[in-house]
Amino acid sequence: MRAVVDIRPSQRREVQPPPRRGFIVDELGHILTSDHRLGDATLYEVTLSDGRTLGATVVARDRLNGIAVLRLARRGAPAIPLGESAALAVGDRVLAISSETGADRTPAAATVLATGAGTGGNLAIDLTPMPEGVGGPLLNHLGAAIGILIESAPSAASQRRMTYAVPIDRVKALLRNARPRPMADLLGVPEGR
Repeated sequence: MRAVVDIRPSQRREVQPPPRRGFIVDELGHILTSDHRLGDATLYEVTLSDGRTLGATVVARDRLNGIAVLRLARRGAPAIPLGESAALAVGDRVLAISSETGADRTPAAATVLATGAGTGGNLAIDLTPMPEGVGGPLLNHLGAAIGILIESAPSAASQRRMTYAVPIDRVKALLRNARPRPMADLLGVPEGR
């Protein structure tokens, strides 16, 4: 998963928190991640799958859904396409980067347990990611992102823990607003004139 990255605040501390996971979603270098425990910094260091570290800035936050959008200082990194979370149904198989796979970023299979009812509008899957897996992508069978992993918690209906993900359809507007708009859009002039 070359588009999956690790994110840390740029400010050095005595005790460095574990990295948050995120994933690049376009050629402009926009990264989606969980905002939980990301901190209030605006500058971050992003470690790519090849070990390179690039700077990134926060360009949007959605505190209600717990999602942040960062932008890399450089364009052209590999990206994960966005899918349609509305197409998911209970019982569908999905892929997530979890505690079962370690640091190699290999996806592990999971099953969709809920698509919104009783989960605050979030997706629920039968997988528990490591803490640094939070913020990573939930993928459909085509490899498109259909959710952002946000937390694991005990299920009210059973003894097992479930992982929750914000459906990607809920964050597409946030991502659109974070992207730079063409000058014609800013001026209210149709393109091509």
